[in-house]
Amino acid sequence: MAKKLITCGLLILMMALAACRSEPPGYGVKVTFKQGQPLQFPDFSLTYLGQRHVDSPTFKPGFTYLDFKLQQGALEQTVSWSSGTGDIGPALFEFNGRQFSLELSYAEEFG
Repeated sequence: MAKKLITCGLLILMMALAACRSEPPGYGVKVTFKQGQPLQFPDFSLTYLGQRHVDSPTFKPGFTYLDFKLQQGALEQTVSWSSGTGDIGPALFEFNGRQFSLELSYAEEFG
């Protein structure tokens, strides 16, 4: 049985502040994030750690990564998203036995 892929849609250009929500965001919705401020999802908290640049000998502009920390109790994991070389898509990851995707921009589902 294939594991269900849950889309954790995070888009950078949302105007609403996640901190103002009275309930935790669900999966598949647009949210706003700020560095160091955790967002609580049903299966974990997600905290934006910041961005970093990685030089590449084959891709002169290099790569910019946005790093996020997932946490559920003592379990922690880092997930990184990048627009790569222009073929922008979600970062697929597994956390605590479940599969998720982190999509930051140009989400086909959200526009």
